Amino acid sequence: MTERRGRGRPRENDSDTSAAISRAALQRFAAQGFDATSLREIAGDAGVDVALISYRFGGKQGLWKDIVSQAGTDLREALERALDDSETTGAHKRLEHSAHAFLAYLLDRPEVPRLLLRDITIDSDRSKWLLETLSLPLHRHFIELAQAAAEERDKTPAHLEFRVANFIYSAASTVARRERLGKLVGGMEDDAQFAAALEEVLVAGALIP
Repeated sequence: MTERRGRGRPRENDSDTSAAISRAALQRFAAQGFDATSLREIAGDAGVDVALISYRFGGKQGLWKDIVSQAGTDLREALERALDDSETTGAHKRLEHSAHAFLAYLLDRPEVPRLLLRDITIDSDRSKWLLETLSLPLHRHFIELAQAAAEERDKTPAHLEFRVANFIYSAASTVARRERLGKLVGGMEDDAQFAAALEEVLVAGALIP
């Protein structure tokens, strides 16, 4: 007999179950793409009944949007913490701290850029959601910091907005395709060496001239 859930406080393991579903979905969507992934696969990975996913998230699209929204929230919090840590420094240092925090977020969660890159270049409702939920807020964040850094040095680099956009997308693409990059460039299998190269090329070499 199915256990009915009564009114009152949610069960203590409800949040754990939702988190398990989200983790399973993130892995599947990142590896296979949205269209090739079924709710039944996600449910099997998470160890839950498939009907629970529709109940909790409103279906596959709702689950995908929830994952993207959570990624955006986590990223914004990481960038805000980086700025709090650099509160007493100049604009250039604040930009640098934010860039390092962004790279650290991608390196810690490589499934996220893999997930996003599958949909960002396709003209669909999902690409529009990504643009509005993640890309535009992130771009505005770095543009404001980059403009302040340029004013501080009284020197605006050429194509500043393009530099910012290129930094964001290059970082996500490089982390997402790290395994393929390793077949072209030696030493990229080492986490520390890969992170150092990423920061030197994309931060010091492109974003902050």
